[in-house]
Amino acid sequence: MKRTLGLLFAVSLVLGGCAAKSTDQAAAPSPSLSPTPVPSPSGSKAAPSPGASVLTTLPSGVPKTTAPHEPTDDFSVLTTTGQIRLEGACVELVTDKVVWLLIGPPAAGLRAGQKVKVTGLPDPGFESQCTGSPFKVTTVTPA
Repeated sequence: MKRTLGLLFAVSLVLGGCAAKSTDQAAAPSPSLSPTPVPSPSGSKAAPSPGASVLTTLPSGVPKTTAPHEPTDDFSVLTTTGQIRLEGACVELVTDKVVWLLIGPPAAGLRAGQKVKVTGLPDPGFESQCTGSPFKVTTVTPA
């Protein structure tokens, strides 16, 4: 019983001391946050004026660079079959799943309604007024 009372008394003293310390800190005025002038390199104690410029030095030498290279995509050669549709100057290959915008000389001589098998690569970076997914054609054969 004495042991329990002694422990309880010790805990209350510690907690009471913490509470008193925190209320003392809360009552104390906070330190001033005014800026302290930084001495200039010449040794004078004056702070720089607001309009003064700051000298910045750059590292000497030429930065190391690499030659630019063409971006590569993970597209593999694709062969697909469909029917040709002409929309103005646009040559489109209509398949069951995709409408391809055919790009390149092999696509130039195709006629509307023609069934063909084309081989080439998707070209998502190609910009055009035409609809369809751009497809750079390498070969065209009748289907």
